[in-house]
Amino acid sequence: MKLEEAISALISPDEALFEALRREFHTQSLPRNELVFSLGNVARHIFYIEKGLARMFYYNESGKDITYEFFPENNFMAPSESFLEQKPSQYSIELLEDSELRFISQDGLNRLLEEFPVVEKIKSHILAHFLYQANRRIVALQFQNAQQRYETLEQTKGNILQRAPLGHIASYLGITQETLSRIRGRK
Repeated sequence: MKLEEAISALISPDEALFEALRREFHTQSLPRNELVFSLGNVARHIFYIEKGLARMFYYNESGKDITYEFFPENNFMAPSESFLEQKPSQYSIELLEDSELRFISQDGLNRLLEEFPVVEKIKSHILAHFLYQANRRIVALQFQNAQQRYETLEQTKGNILQRAPLGHIASYLGITQETLSRIRGRK
């Protein structure tokens, strides 16, 4: 889904707003394995993934990278706490597939908000989505066993199971690849 379609699903934009969106959102095509955001940087952009797949990850105390979230197409992505607070992030974002991205700077978003107050609905939707993802992740890790976490991933983002490397899926679920293989074998 193109960015304009996603925004039209949230509000009823007029041509002036569409023109402003085209002015403030930039387009970038990037190859798989590209880091679009690196650990320790301040998030100055929000990305919308029109095509492709990305993951946000961090490094645990032993230096192993752990997938925190997957972002398939039609999703906004950013290390939200870094974007909101303008502080260095503990996360990186890596593309798992060749991707088409749209992105807007914080200044660009502020210009849109000043010119078009209705854009606040879009911003609220994005922030609510980030909050929902974080809450879903916490609930899964606190209250679900490995099998249930796998089933939740299958129900909410099933195509990721065919698109993402098994190691990233296992780290997202908080399990080993061997446990993931046993769970998949039972299905």
